[in-house]
Amino acid sequence: MPAETILVDRPLSTAAVLRGGLRTLAKRPHGAPTLPDVELLRPIVSIDAGHLDAYRVLCGFDPDHGIPITYPHLLAFPLHLQLMLRPDFPFPLAGLVHIANRIVQYRALRSDDQPSVRASFGPLRAHARGQALTIRAEVAVADETVWESESLYLRIGARDPVGAAFAAMAGEKAARTQRARENLSARLGPRYARISGDRNPIHISSIGARLFGFKRRIAHGMWTKARALAVALPPRRLEALTATVDFRAPILLPGTATFFADPEPHDARFAVRDAAGERLHLIGNYDADPSEKPPC
Repeated sequence: MPAETILVDRPLSTAAVLRGGLRTLAKRPHGAPTLPDVELLRPIVSIDAGHLDAYRVLCGFDPDHGIPITYPHLLAFPLHLQLMLRPDFPFPLAGLVHIANRIVQYRALRSDDQPSVRASFGPLRAHARGQALTIRAEVAVADETVWESESLYLRIGARDPVGAAFAAMAGEKAARTQRARENLSARLGPRYARISGDRNPIHISSIGARLFGFKRRIAHGMWTKARALAVALPPRRLEALTATVDFRAPILLPGTATFFADPEPHDARFAVRDAAGERLHLIGNYDADPSEKPPC
């Protein structure tokens, strides 16, 4: 358990995030990094119906999915930002890349739930391209944990990374059954940024993307995961569900993405590739509880 729990009554404003992000640009980490031993807690979060509907539409979820498994990430992400904007967080916020995400849902959220949300740092991980770090999040209803996640972020170029080595999913095991092919607008990044609160310049600005080595703005990883699951999952609400992904090559916007899923009775592999169906953007799998039965 973290040494300290800090109550958060509301997310930071966009202006506060931008100011805080600019202040972190001056950070120059030296030696082995350490992460703050704190937990942030929002005791009550209401689910806004309009916000949920906008998310469903942008990610392509069927209303029969209920509240999507990826939606609680949007409730937790403001706490991710606040953790990474702390003065004792060792890295600049800009330039951090989301490289993996795992979600475990124990039961689906309902629209009338008023959950609590908490987030804290997990372990540091060594990566071939730099230093990776984990942020853990948990959503609870009436003191019952209903959803939790681990997000892995990478500081590219950090020297002498510490922690257990990150083990990527084997690309040769990625799904091969094509389910959809979609042209993605350059507006996708700004639209998802408004809904998610993730206004990283690599997603919303061509200039910002080029500053970090991308030819054009790139799609958000969590939009890509959500859209892939919307394509792969059966059109019904699942209670117990686990979904794990690695983010590989970014999707440049505008661009074309091809969605794949190899379904099994209760678990499936899914993937996102380029227009030709070759270059891998995302690899993942989901696992539904075997006790889950379709409604009669």
